[in-house]
Amino acid sequence: MSEALRFRVETLERFVTDLLMGLELSETDAALVAQALVRANLEGVETHGLGRLPNYAARLRKGLVNPKPQMRLVHQDGATALLDADNGMGQVAAATAMREAIRLAETLGAGWVGVRHSNHFGAASFYCNMAVEAGMIGFAFSNSPPGMVPYGGRQAYLGTNPIGIGIPGGATNPIGIDMATSAVARGHIIVAARNGQSIPLGWALDQNGVPTENPDEALRGALLPMAGAKGYALALAVETLCSALTGAGLSPEIPSYFDNWEQPSNTGHMVGAINIASFLPREVFGERVDQLIAGLKQTPNAAGHEAVMIPGERRIREVEQRTAQGVPLTASIVQQLNTIAAELGVAPLASDAPY
Repeated sequence: MSEALRFRVETLERFVTDLLMGLELSETDAALVAQALVRANLEGVETHGLGRLPNYAARLRKGLVNPKPQMRLVHQDGATALLDADNGMGQVAAATAMREAIRLAETLGAGWVGVRHSNHFGAASFYCNMAVEAGMIGFAFSNSPPGMVPYGGRQAYLGTNPIGIGIPGGATNPIGIDMATSAVARGHIIVAARNGQSIPLGWALDQNGVPTENPDEALRGALLPMAGAKGYALALAVETLCSALTGAGLSPEIPSYFDNWEQPSNTGHMVGAINIASFLPREVFGERVDQLIAGLKQTPNAAGHEAVMIPGERRIREVEQRTAQGVPLTASIVQQLNTIAAELGVAPLASDAPY
């Protein structure tokens, strides 16, 4: 990351909390959103971190997101519940839903909570980690504005509809799966366009349905599904869970987060938690996961690979490195954030370097 400034996690979380409070969020909600955004940067997932904050601020200022929602459980039936997020921040909605899913799982063995009338929720892994920290297996799914073609099509219909799964280990780190069902998260194309970089063929189509290496053309066109028909099928499954089942908007009904300034999004989520103790003693399960990971690590590595990686392992390495060396942000992002801060009367973000 060129021209990067480095910051302590605590500095970033305090700054983002203050900025969001300046946009009328409660301190509790602002702190939660700050934690989710900073965690994404800490894990090296810049596409879902503080770079999203200028867009969030713009939508809050235009009244497209409710800073003080009255979220409520529409109903709860057995191990399932439905949350109406009242057009609040997606991070607050998904975290509220996951807390309820964990509560249900503690007594019923599993909990599944759907969410409607929400917004972009950032990295799915954040909510899966909430379940992992409670000793459970966590799931998080979301739909999003149309940005991906169905397999065999050339016009965007589905969102990038991410899948998140968190699985605790024993002595090992958790398994962390967080992936878009498109060939790549749309945020990577946005970053490439911002930096004047090309993108690989196979990521996206232009407006005419032709594969392109130009990120600007890709943003005007559509993403391709990962693994062809398989990614399309997974995206459709996520769509069904998050919109058809919850009453949230279907992907084609969700306005763009970036260039539609007229209507709320009504994004839908689905989160779940499975209580491991309902199947096996927690320590036995941990030992079995450790055994599985050890076997994978002993698999001979292929040419060009140093070792077999476990999903989530790269993120954990980034967390360790960036905690020690500081979280890097480009000067451009810092300038954008400080411009908003100045408008809100919030103290500017200043680098903590040296470490």
